[in-house]
Amino acid sequence: MEFARVYRAVDITPVNDLSRNGDDFDTAQAFARSQVARDWLGGKVACALPVHYAGAPFTMKVTGHPPETASVVREVFKPAFAVLARMSQGKILIDDRWGGTVHTERDGAAALRDGRTDFTPCYSGWDSATYRLAQGLRLPGLFASAEIATAISEELYPAFFRADVEKQGIVMGRMKATSAFHLFSMRPIRTLSDLQGLRVGSNDGIEGNVIRALGAVPVPLSSLEKQQAFAVGSVDAMHISDGPAEVFGIGTAARYRTSLGLARNNTEFGMSLGFWRSLPNDLQGILHAWLRAEAQAECQVFYGLAGARARDKFRAAGCEFIDFSAEDWAGISARVAPVIGDFVAAEEAAGRPAAAMIAAVKALTEKYRDKTPDQLMSDAISHPILYEQ
Repeated sequence: MEFARVYRAVDITPVNDLSRNGDDFDTAQAFARSQVARDWLGGKVACALPVHYAGAPFTMKVTGHPPETASVVREVFKPAFAVLARMSQGKILIDDRWGGTVHTERDGAAALRDGRTDFTPCYSGWDSATYRLAQGLRLPGLFASAEIATAISEELYPAFFRADVEKQGIVMGRMKATSAFHLFSMRPIRTLSDLQGLRVGSNDGIEGNVIRALGAVPVPLSSLEKQQAFAVGSVDAMHISDGPAEVFGIGTAARYRTSLGLARNNTEFGMSLGFWRSLPNDLQGILHAWLRAEAQAECQVFYGLAGARARDKFRAAGCEFIDFSAEDWAGISARVAPVIGDFVAAEEAAGRPAAAMIAAVKALTEKYRDKTPDQLMSDAISHPILYEQ
């Protein structure tokens, strides 16, 4: 059958042990792992790129759906905007609006085209029809950690994801992977059998396919819809990573967190083509370098450190953490394996190079496997991936 043919030809077995989650460090470990990222956000890393432009500053409009009080806004975006102002010597300033006040969360590409914003979420997980190959970044077992996933997705962007972004009349700001997703519920999910038939709040596409493969029913929800759905019980569980589970009040409300860790999202920020083209070459270089570093810093400080702190809050609120048994993991692995093959077969049949993308991920996994988060952050700062917009 087609799945078996592609599976053998491309070797699309999961890169990593599905039962091993490389994102769950305690707070002290996550703090130690993110030293360089925290230094960069704190303005302790000098920018070596010169600024020649002497005209009036440019203002980049930034919009997003998290509330302004969210840890990712306070601890990552706001400090990163100050870093950009220093890197550009005050020539790129930020006008940021949060809480979905300028446009709806899934209206990012349209808002970039019509000038409502210059830099905003355009998550591939929200639009599986537009961002076809990027769905592969959500396949189970593909990445060992969020920081490695971020480095690899950024490097693969020009070859595999750029066309789907630019055909919308926008350009990519930055790729950035989340930590792995887990199950938050009011009733315990201790075994694979407990998951059968449950309504699970999620994104659709690959994530939905993973949930279906496990015997549950995916209920596609936007980020802002998830909190309400969980509160009123219109879903039985929520499939989400720890940082956002804290931002949207799910982890502290849940009584149980079952470690799953199969899927993660790539939470891309798109950029206005008009804004990008309005910048002189030296400021384009500054902004490009900033974007590469911001992606890695956000990954480490929000999904890593803030995720660890979120887990502390969940436990303090009485949330019980559950792990599947080895026997259940064998069943889980068997069920989700076809999701990988089905994705590759379908995309190849449609003329898209999914097999080459998976092969590239595996090759880059070897390149990055032994790099620490500090080394990945240092690389993003000193040797940012280069591609022409």
